[in-house]
Amino acid sequence: MAGKPAGKGRESLSSPGMRLFQLLKKDHETVKGLFEQIQEEKADKENLFSRIEEELEVHMEGEEMYLYPALEESEEAREHVLEAYEEHHVAKTVLEEAGNLDKDDERWDAKVKVLCELVDHHIEEEEGELFKIAKDVLDEDRRQEIARQFEENKEQMTRR
Repeated sequence: MAGKPAGKGRESLSSPGMRLFQLLKKDHETVKGLFEQIQEEKADKENLFSRIEEELEVHMEGEEMYLYPALEESEEAREHVLEAYEEHHVAKTVLEEAGNLDKDDERWDAKVKVLCELVDHHIEEEEGELFKIAKDVLDEDRRQEIARQFEENKEQMTRR
């Protein structure tokens, strides 16, 4: 309501504490767009796959280093975080397997499709459940700190 301060976990999208979720959602949208392109295009699969691989690796590492450990401390978030780690593990495995296949191998398209479905499912759960819990269990200062760390890590990894 106008004139009333936002309660814990109820900040407007423009508040500094919400930057973390905006960063994560932006990464999610980027990867979704790349998956759409790779499934539509017959050419340039190698370049698109390389971009997907880089985006996912950087994003997953940032979540695993900064967001998930902060959430693991909360009993409310712990089960969701453990599942998120496992989803990352499966995505990394399929990503590696697809990366080891020739792009003309008929299994490659199937692996990329499965990877896309895994990532879509993970994004839905993360944005639909985990982010809501994170808004409640992490105060605004902690979310800002995680966002800063996430951005710095992403910058360092993309410079390699």
